[in-house]
Amino acid sequence: MPIVRIDIQSGKSTAYKRAILHGVRSALTTALGVPNERVMQRIVETPSEDIDVADVRTDRLTIIEISMLTGRGPELKGELYLAIADRLLSDPGITRHDLVVLVNEGAGECFFLNGQMSCAPVDPKPTEEDKQ
Repeated sequence: MPIVRIDIQSGKSTAYKRAILHGVRSALTTALGVPNERVMQRIVETPSEDIDVADVRTDRLTIIEISMLTGRGPELKGELYLAIADRLLSDPGITRHDLVVLVNEGAGECFFLNGQMSCAPVDPKPTEEDKQ
């Protein structure tokens, strides 16, 4: 259930934003094998005057944060990073220099999704270590 936040500078066209969403979704479903219906994405636009980065970046700076449950190794995440970079370079033309991709992994013992809470049961009995 990857949840994706994509930060870009405001003022981009709808076609530009749709290309980003399509490219990231395609990379997630292909590289990680995530079912399409499990991917949730949103684009957050920030006015240029509210962005402070080194002058070496362009107005196409794109920061992608992917939150997902733990369990995928570095090789699989590496494939994901490359797939995103390749797709976004192809369309809408975001270079690797202007792309930042971060994966945040949360433990899967407790989360809320589709109106349901899923939590691992807690053992109420204290262990010997807890008693000390």
